[in-house]
Amino acid sequence: MRLAKRLGLLPVNIHGSGWSNKGFPDLLVFGKGRVVAIELKADSGYKPQPDQIVWRNRFLRQQIPHHFVKSLPEFEETIRKEFSL
Repeated sequence: MRLAKRLGLLPVNIHGSGWSNKGFPDLLVFGKGRVVAIELKADSGYKPQPDQIVWRNRFLRQQIPHHFVKSLPEFEETIRKEFSL
C-alpha cells in the first residue's frame, strides 16, 4: 500500500471489511483514470482458488486488468507497467 501511495496511486484494500464477496481481489489500485485488481499470493506454491478465478474472469470481461502477484518486487513491476510509471 505504501509503495502504491508513494507512486501517486490510490490503493484500496477492502479485504475482510464485509463489503466484498469471497474471492474478491485483495487490492484495487486506482490511478490515471484506470483501475487494476490485484490478488496477493505468498510465494509458497499457493494456487488461486476457484472463487478467485471467477472474480478474475469478471474483471477481465469488463476489460479491467487483474493480476496475481507473489512478491513486493512483482507488485511494483505490475503497477509500474499498468500505470506507465
